Amino acid sequence: MLAELKARAEAKAAGLPELGGDEADALRTELSEFFARIPEPPVYRRREDPARQLALTLLAEGEELLARVQKDEGLASWREALELHLEAQCVLAEGRVEAAEGVWRRALQAEQRAANERRVWARSDERTPGVFDRGSGVSRFDPRPEPTVQVKLICPLCRAVHDYELTARHATHRFVCQGCQAPFQAYIGELKVLEIDRRDEKQRRYLFRIDELSGQTTRIHFDDFSEGELGAARRDLLAFLYAPSNHLRGVLNLTSSRVLWIKQRGFCFIAEASLGADAPELGTFRAFRDRVLLRYAPGAVDAYYRHGPAAARWLERRPAARAAVRQALRVLHAAMKVGGL
Repeated sequence: MLAELKARAEAKAAGLPELGGDEADALRTELSEFFARIPEPPVYRRREDPARQLALTLLAEGEELLARVQKDEGLASWREALELHLEAQCVLAEGRVEAAEGVWRRALQAEQRAANERRVWARSDERTPGVFDRGSGVSRFDPRPEPTVQVKLICPLCRAVHDYELTARHATHRFVCQGCQAPFQAYIGELKVLEIDRRDEKQRRYLFRIDELSGQTTRIHFDDFSEGELGAARRDLLAFLYAPSNHLRGVLNLTSSRVLWIKQRGFCFIAEASLGADAPELGTFRAFRDRVLLRYAPGAVDAYYRHGPAAARWLERRPAARAAVRQALRVLHAAMKVGGL
């Protein structure tokens, strides 16, 4: 049965196009979700066993995934895990319950290797020590220091990558970039659920349910207008990057090393009130905020986010003041363009 399934998948793969970067990441997410739906094999045989019918359903879906995963060599480890899971389901569908357990456990090990292949984090307590090491005299039951997590984070301001260490006790951590010396924050947790509402070609609304390393669950949601889309699967470790303190700049998938730099409308409150929400000058002002103000005067950006909405509402009620600010912004925009922004 497995050989026939592989042959059909290879035939389907021959007519499929090669996968791009975002497509491969989306397929990795689909594979992770598929693996999560595969139950542990039953421990004994049953008449009209529902596990056999479920196995046939999973095999039909898995065949399609096997065809697609062959179109990207970078997903070889995921293909190995998928083939082992499908082998276990074939054994179940044939009624050989006793043989399914061993194959399923090998599939779980291959799945874990695939998930860890590109990750940029590690916990100090991941490896369970032996019961007793005669050489060092260390026992598994000896008191041990609090576990720490080693991560590679991207500065949301200068985009430099550096190594950091954090405790698993808290979800929110404050850092100082080792490159530009600017402060930033990272909220780190394990993905439980990700919903993406694609409202149109440009706008996406993300809704995350996150399990913190300490065990608590929380929700994060935001709108994004960037061209890319975040690829993430259940149990991926995510870092939400903030700079200044309350402004979400990006989401780094620490398991796949992919990052989504968030592009949001708004935050140019006074400029939008004076020039209009679609004014071409807004791009220059946002670039100045990202390249200059956020790096060298993040406090000014925080103050603007606090008081800007009220100032914009004040301008909307005063046409003369709005016209004066519009003229001043256009002069400022011209000076920024001369300066290379």
